[in-house]
Amino acid sequence: MTHIPTQTKLAPSSPSRAVMVQALGTLAVLGPMAIWLSYNLAEFGGAPMPRDAAVATALMLALGGAAMVAALWRGAYPHDRLGWCNVVTATRGAGICILAGLVFVPNALGTLGWALVGLAALTLALDGLDGWLARRSGLRSEFGARFDVESDVAFATVLALLAWQADKAGLWFVALGVLRPAYLGASLFWAALRIPLPDAYWRKCMAAMQMIVQVALLAPIVVPPLSTGIAGVLLSVMILSFAVDIRWQFQQHGRVQ
Repeated sequence: MTHIPTQTKLAPSSPSRAVMVQALGTLAVLGPMAIWLSYNLAEFGGAPMPRDAAVATALMLALGGAAMVAALWRGAYPHDRLGWCNVVTATRGAGICILAGLVFVPNALGTLGWALVGLAALTLALDGLDGWLARRSGLRSEFGARFDVESDVAFATVLALLAWQADKAGLWFVALGVLRPAYLGASLFWAALRIPLPDAYWRKCMAAMQMIVQVALLAPIVVPPLSTGIAGVLLSVMILSFAVDIRWQFQQHGRVQ
């Protein structure tokens, strides 16, 4: 979820050997499956070089997997087992990598149609499942929360690229996936943006709404100018939601000084 604060009361600890083995095993299973699916979907979609989609998926998986293992190694995960919640998040990440590979398939949405929408919808559905599993199993952690947030950012960026590729919106729509990285980058220069945001239900609703609308935007029946209008409204609303949080942070910073 694009700009939900990640807070936890659990202290970081060194990763257990079991957790690292489980994480590497999960990646070893998901990686080849995602690459195979990416290649075959690209081939089914009529891509002249389906290998490009598979390579793009493999690169995304390598980057995501490396980030996951590095976070575990730094001790961001305090539990002695990875848990199904993080396996589900990793599976969602694999789905995002497959979608990223399909960006390299010319007219992917036109040829794959509802199959691509179905993959995006399934990937989105996993977003709610991982949080529920984490709460149910008592495996909530800073690692899991950050893993979820960054997966949301990648998901938003990839869906925006697919919408642009399908001429549903202009390249400007990709800014939707740049909002959080830009916000984090700005926080390096403005201390006010480093003030922790309080947990807010409305922010979670906004993030969920964003991803639902983005998936719906890929539906073959949603075409310009309707799709362009929806994309414009969505981007404007999300910029406004960031502006609300930024305004609050600067207000708090002013009171402290």
